[in-house]
Order: sequence, then C-alpha cells, then structure tokens
Amino acid sequence: MKKVFVMACLLAGFMMMHGDVAAQGRGHGYDKHHKEDKAYRKGYRKGYNTAARQNGPPAWAPAHGYRAKNHVYFPDYYTFYDPSRNGYVYWQNNAWLFSRTVPSFMASVDLGRARIQVLGDLPLATRPEPNFSRYYRMYPPGPSVNINIPHPPFPRR
Repeated sequence: MKKVFVMACLLAGFMMMHGDVAAQGRGHGYDKHHKEDKAYRKGYRKGYNTAARQNGPPAWAPAHGYRAKNHVYFPDYYTFYDPSRNGYVYWQNNAWLFSRTVPSFMASVDLGRARIQVLGDLPLATRPEPNFSRYYRMYPPGPSVNINIPHPPFPRR
C-alpha cells in the first residue's frame, strides 16, 4: 500500500510540474521579437557571406591569369601582394607596411596592365619583404614608370 501511495504522489507531482511549465506560455510580443531576431540574423549572415566572398583573388588577378597561389611582386612600384594575408606589403616611412587595400601611391594605377612577377619560388608561409634585395636584382623596375614612389634602400650590386 505504501508503494502505491508513493507512486501516486510522484505521478501527481510530475503532472503538476508539467502543468506549471505549460501554463507559462510565451508572453506578449513573442512573435514580434522572433521576427525581428530572424531578420537580424538573416542580415548578419548576408554580411558575413559577403565578407567571405571578398577574400578571393584581387580585382586585377584575372587580367594576369593569377590564381592567388603565389606572392606577386610589382617591380615598378616596389610592392608585394601577399595572398596568405590578402593584402599588399610596401615600403613607407623606413619600414615595410601591410595594407589590405592598394597603397595610396598605386591608387591611380591600372593594376590589370601593371607589370608583375609571380614569385613561384617563395612559399606562401614566408613573408616576401625580407627577400626584396633578391627580387630587386632579378626584376629591376622598368623605365616607363615615372612617379615618386617610396622605396627601400637599394641593395649594393
């Protein structure tokens, strides 16, 4: 008899707890909040996907057949493109700087027509700027570009 009584009490207790939880409901304004939250998440995902798409090759890459698998050196501008960091490495104020955007002195340059050298001998994990003197000797700047560009100290020959 005690077992039946204990079981009945437990069963009644579970039924009451379920009744309390079900009686609470969602409250006023749930649907409005849910719709606003859904719209926010949709916009956030859309922006996130857009940012992810921007990490592809730069705009000038198709003109040169470049596929973002190697570093690129712009010999006329003493600038490197680093695909592992998705940006440009250039010399300014006596230091190598990195920028995700095109440096200001190259803003008016048509990079689709600019002379480039794809550096196939340099692994992506290696930064290109310590090798500037080597690439400067291998690929000297052309005489056709005549703009005032900040440049690192030229290596001795």
